[in-house]
Amino acid sequence: MVTRSASPPGSPAPTRGRLPTFLVIGAMKAGTTSLYHYLRTHPEIFMPAVKEPMFFDPRHNWHRGVEWYAGLFAGARPEHVALGEASTSYTKFPAVEGVPARIARVLPDVRLIYVLRHPIERMRSHYLYAVSRGKERRPIERALLEDRSYLDISRYALQLERYLEHFDLDRFLLLDSRDLAERRLETLRAVFRFLGVDESWVPPVLDREFFRSAERRMPPLPSRLLRRAPALAAAARALPASLRRLARRLPRPRVDLDAARIPEDLRRRLEDELREDVARLRRYLPEGFDGWGIG
Repeated sequence: MVTRSASPPGSPAPTRGRLPTFLVIGAMKAGTTSLYHYLRTHPEIFMPAVKEPMFFDPRHNWHRGVEWYAGLFAGARPEHVALGEASTSYTKFPAVEGVPARIARVLPDVRLIYVLRHPIERMRSHYLYAVSRGKERRPIERALLEDRSYLDISRYALQLERYLEHFDLDRFLLLDSRDLAERRLETLRAVFRFLGVDESWVPPVLDREFFRSAERRMPPLPSRLLRRAPALAAAARALPASLRRLARRLPRPRVDLDAARIPEDLRRRLEDELREDVARLRRYLPEGFDGWGIG
């Protein structure tokens, strides 16, 4: 599933250094890390070593200013036709507000790539990520209902429509994560066409998937305990660097995937919550989109 796009963008103006010609705006846990690694191998694409600069997210780096942002792309050479970055916090409304307006102000001609995954499977992967970071301890049945961010990030029409207040739909490439997994080379060629680079390029890491849930590991036990006690965590930061490095080498158990299975009654409830959003999303996708069986 790939939306049609307008003609490829031209070279950016040289003011304040070169700025991105494209952004991968999400969705979180939809395959953006793999896409970032595939794109970085292209000889005509430049992406910073830091995958998620989160410049347009006011909670992170917006205060640093455009000159700081341009500095992330200082390594781009003349042969780099397309410059981009991938920050999934750009589609986390309403937790993060005003991102599309900031992007439109700084990058009015930018191309936007939005990777969509089955909304409930994305929520499950998001939950596993939070567990692996030590940020989530609730059972999945409680977490997905009590924290609205899990659901809101999976409301793709809600996120997209914030952007459509500032950008025409032909500035977007909407990708189904299933295509990125099952029809990878064909899908990447569509991405390369959208970005105006050589579409015959075959990434040398094409057979790899990055940051998979099945490979995720928990933080070491001391780290998990410290995160539950802020006072202890502050004291731990005063420990010698050698002890902190030793703690990081402690065993890291795998995340229990079975503990994150979504019961059928919860799945039906989430589908009911998502149905109207999926129906709206159909307006922006090619005919034949199956709505993941939700709407």
